[in-house]
Amino acid sequence: MRTLSTSPIVRTSSIQRWRQATSLALLGLIVPMLLAACGGANSATSTPAAATKPAATTAPAAAATTAPAAAAATSAPAATSASAASAPAGTKPAASTTASSTTAASSTTAGTTTASTGANLRGTGTKRGGGGTLHLLFWQAPTVLNVHIAQGTKDDDASAIVLETLATISLKSATPDVPILAKEIPSTANGELAADGTSVTWKLLPGVKWSDGTPFTSDDVKATWQFIMKPENGATTSAAYANITAIDTPDPTTAKITFKGATPVWYAAFIGQNGPVMQKAQIDKCTDVKNCDLINNPIGTGAFKVKSFTPGDNVQYVINDNFRDPNAPYYDAIDMKGGGDAGTAAKALQTGQVDFAWNLQVTPDILKQVTDAGKELNLTPGGGTERVLINFSDPNKDVNGEKSSPQAPHPAFTDPKVREALSWLMDRDAMAKNLYGPAGNATCNILPSVPPQTSSKNTTCGYDVAKANALLDQAGWVKGSDGIRTKNGVKMQFTFSTSVNAVREKEEQVMKQSFQQAGIVLDLKNADAGVFFGQPTNPDAASRFEKDLEMFTQSTGSPDSEAYFLNTFTTSQIAQKSNGWKGSNYARWSDPKFDDMVTQLSKELNPDKRAQIETQLNDYLITNFVTLPLIDRSSVDGRRADLINTNPTPWDWNTWNIAYWQLKK
Repeated sequence: MRTLSTSPIVRTSSIQRWRQATSLALLGLIVPMLLAACGGANSATSTPAAATKPAATTAPAAAATTAPAAAAATSAPAATSASAASAPAGTKPAASTTASSTTAASSTTAGTTTASTGANLRGTGTKRGGGGTLHLLFWQAPTVLNVHIAQGTKDDDASAIVLETLATISLKSATPDVPILAKEIPSTANGELAADGTSVTWKLLPGVKWSDGTPFTSDDVKATWQFIMKPENGATTSAAYANITAIDTPDPTTAKITFKGATPVWYAAFIGQNGPVMQKAQIDKCTDVKNCDLINNPIGTGAFKVKSFTPGDNVQYVINDNFRDPNAPYYDAIDMKGGGDAGTAAKALQTGQVDFAWNLQVTPDILKQVTDAGKELNLTPGGGTERVLINFSDPNKDVNGEKSSPQAPHPAFTDPKVREALSWLMDRDAMAKNLYGPAGNATCNILPSVPPQTSSKNTTCGYDVAKANALLDQAGWVKGSDGIRTKNGVKMQFTFSTSVNAVREKEEQVMKQSFQQAGIVLDLKNADAGVFFGQPTNPDAASRFEKDLEMFTQSTGSPDSEAYFLNTFTTSQIAQKSNGWKGSNYARWSDPKFDDMVTQLSKELNPDKRAQIETQLNDYLITNFVTLPLIDRSSVDGRRADLINTNPTPWDWNTWNIAYWQLKK
């Protein structure tokens, strides 16, 4: 899953409301994971494009968890359902799901843990080395080692072991609160943040060195921005840096960023998922971005450096002797292994073959097997929304050597009635209950349940085959003797793609049988995760989207969703042959009204008004059936019980603080 870069926003009263929600969430510490399905939700106030609102059932509350600093949860794992999803039989009575408004910013459930609540959110080192090798299993193997070029989360996590950001955002914050390469967090109080939002000055930590022993300076910060903004480099994080007009470097530890105008999201760049700083010397040597060391063997300021890298298979890391903290890292080396699937990753963790297993997108019964074996789960809210993308271009038409060209509209999906029909054919509740359990909740929204101030309560979706059939009848798609709908000589026979994964394949089967009841045939053409989330040189890559429908998880990447909307849904970001399919609007949807709303958001300084616009953008996408959300996921990773300080946050990569991972004494 590719987590797209976004930029957070300073919040005042919104932050207070979030923290109030956190306090309320803590009252439920004794509730087992599975009981999260009983969480409350408000009814929707509008039903998109539906004449009659069915009886509503609320989506379950998000399962968000936390644990004290440097301590692993030791309580027994909660019971989970062992049932797998079964295909719906016949036409299910009308039912709908309303967007959940209950979100726990932090809580604790048995057998799980997430972010540290200690003062030092990165963790504290005790001594350098002596911990042996840390074994990580990222079953979607990395193919590049640079966040700014990466197409998938597994690439980002691999590069974050080496490259560092100026600062990041912890689980319970809406703004940067953890300085990393910065000496402190800029503010109006310390004079480093302009009151009108037109500039920010970052004071850098003195004495930091790159792994090759050369000094880290403000010139590296400036060079990183310049690299990202060169179109020929195809940086996937460019939206977060596009509002910068200049970076001045008056001295080696000062970088003043000037924006094109008043900028509420003053730290979009160099923070969290967008933020790794690259070495200027290595940037200057990079003449071919596809092959240079900057991408495949980066020099970093992190606690580890690359020893060897086999794309699609394995990365070996060793201690960076020039790391600034003499008491970190604890581990001598890291072995990051790729391959297999989420199920085999869970088994490898369960049997002790690895210390940490990433992205356990497995059924609840398998999660229970992991915790029954004495392992821990990190469940982190804001893991992203599992959704179905609709291709607004025709993958079966070739335009000047390009399939899915923006110049060739899709013969079915340009009709909103058809898109709405697809939404009613998705049994979100069954998928959430049977395939995700504590790790996901049915949702109608594209924005996740955190932060709660942008979690919409205005949307409704559901599962109703009869309604879907009626909508398709109205749209003029007629069932033939073979039961397949046809219009203007085109059959409703769509190609559906996702990454090879047991849970996703079961999701597809649930949808395939529902679609069949509406006269639609789904041909499943799944790709290995390394290909699906890989570079767009492969026509089966998600970014190429040469299918009718595709499915994967995507998150906002930060508490503010401006860059997420800009990247994923605006006309300027349409992925196409002319830009090497580097745009993040894979669906090739274009709507001037939506583009204008995103522009309005970029100019709004008031945090509460920004939250309102973000919610409106969510609602516009949902009521127009531009994308079809399914599951509001928590990130689920597994670890050995005595591995501490993993401190996950939804706003950064899993490995953001790996320098301080260690075994509990």
